[in-house]
Amino acid sequence: MQTFEEGRLQLQFPADWAVLKYDDGRYYRGTIGRTGAALAAMDFVAVPPAAVPYLLLLEVKDFRNHEVANRPRLAKGELATEVATKAFHTLGALCAGVRAKQAELRLLAAGVQPLPETVQVVLLLEQDEPPLAGVAGHLSTRAKLKRDTYLEYQGKLLTDLRTKLKPFRLQVAVYTCATVPASLGWRAVARP
Repeated sequence: MQTFEEGRLQLQFPADWAVLKYDDGRYYRGTIGRTGAALAAMDFVAVPPAAVPYLLLLEVKDFRNHEVANRPRLAKGELATEVATKAFHTLGALCAGVRAKQAELRLLAAGVQPLPETVQVVLLLEQDEPPLAGVAGHLSTRAKLKRDTYLEYQGKLLTDLRTKLKPFRLQVAVYTCATVPASLGWRAVARP
């Protein structure tokens, strides 16, 4: 198992996956940085071994204990725009880098060139849990509003991302550490 730390989150990928912590890599920080282009980057790029390769672009956000500061990003669709921008910039930079035979990207070549049919853009978003019903099974009016707002923002985020990326046939998902399906092959753990 390959383990990566991203703040208070830990991501685990099977040992046979090609995984690059892209936004911290030499290619992005060095080669791309020296171009002067203001390109944004996804946190991770991964290519699982498969008969039909696919490319995983993974962005990780931990909004726990920062709910108020991040509320506008969710409410106004800024987070969806940020993730879409990072996905486009990363795809373009990866294709250029693999074409130029950048050493750090060799392990990802099978998932980049030619670009596979399946490209997944995943946002792993940890937030404070919405309020739960109390002992009597009731929520206060304030807690209900907070829970409903939380659920509304979650739905809006996924809808916004899908709308932005649908014309490009990119698969989109938003997960928390607890909701990453085991069938994807990777997992995430949130530390307190």
